Amino acid sequence: MRLPEAFSFSNPLKINCGSRALENLPAELAAFNATAPLILASRDQVGKKRVSTLIDAFKTSGLTLGIYDRLPDQPQPDLMPVLARMYRDGACDSVIVLGHGSVVDTAKCLNLMVSAGFQGTPDDAGRDVADPGPLRPLMLVATAGGNGDEVTGFANDGVRRLCSSRLIPTVAFIDPAMMVERNDRDVVDGALIALVHAVEAFLDHSAGPMCRAYAYTAIGLIVKHLPAVLRNTDRKKNLCAAVNGQVAAGCAFFSSSPGICHVLATALKKETDLPLGFLMATLLPHMVAEAGFKQPERVSELLHPMVGADIYAVTAADLKTPRAIALFWEFFDALNAELSMKIPSTIGDAALKGEQIKRIQSRLASGSTDDHVARILEGARHGATTLDN
Repeated sequence: MRLPEAFSFSNPLKINCGSRALENLPAELAAFNATAPLILASRDQVGKKRVSTLIDAFKTSGLTLGIYDRLPDQPQPDLMPVLARMYRDGACDSVIVLGHGSVVDTAKCLNLMVSAGFQGTPDDAGRDVADPGPLRPLMLVATAGGNGDEVTGFANDGVRRLCSSRLIPTVAFIDPAMMVERNDRDVVDGALIALVHAVEAFLDHSAGPMCRAYAYTAIGLIVKHLPAVLRNTDRKKNLCAAVNGQVAAGCAFFSSSPGICHVLATALKKETDLPLGFLMATLLPHMVAEAGFKQPERVSELLHPMVGADIYAVTAADLKTPRAIALFWEFFDALNAELSMKIPSTIGDAALKGEQIKRIQSRLASGSTDDHVARILEGARHGATTLDN
């Protein structure tokens, strides 16, 4: 493994995973002298039963709980002062959030507000340029359907996207009891976003060994366990494994630079109703093939988390990259066999027209990367990957 001349990695997140992991919530709060948490959730997202299960974890703790379990599907800036007033009037000293996506964004923004009286000062890139200082403890109880963004320092307050390592949750709890039986499409969409983020972090030449370790773990867990989730094979156990992969992917993503797949798919999403993760998956094999021209040794290492050490060791060096690409296609085929909405094999299947693609390509043109973008889009239009330079 080659070590970059300079890299940074910060991961203050503690992960508490496994059966009955929730029982450790009171102890984790006690480590920060927190005795009055405010629980945030959305019943529409997780259901009343999961909220009750979370509350049961505090039966014998003697702690005072505040609860607001009707958060909306999208962040609402007007709601933040109401939640802050509830937090302060209840003499709360910490936040527990149950769920994923916008629910977690709301919890991060609330924690920022009540801890520092801070509402964000983003620069031109949308990143937060001010350090708010230490925040109150934020406990994340993860559920299926997330994409890893929950454990990053990113948060959407309904107006802008904030960025600060202070926003990273203090502890994440991954308990099979919280693995909600959600719509399969939502579960797959989040897992595919996490997978692509992990692959791009793994290939990031500036990423250090710790970032790659998290990315490696994420790739292996998602590729192995997501198809089993859709086949309803020990669903909660496999969902728990996939969520572990998504959390690992989030840690890697926040310590690396957004890759071409992420940027392209985000731009393409504005032109189609197809889920973002499905678009990313369509682009992924072509991005890997393109990356194989620049860094063949690192790209070939992608095979390792997908097949394990034994098969990797006996695979010829010149076959490792094409085999990894083939396995991504096989992985998508396994998912499509169980899904009503299919992962498209080409971006044409996503109802994107040539002029839309050209418009996006011209918008993203950036000198040396322009040719790479063009080749990835061209490959994704026709659905074929090639390793011929």
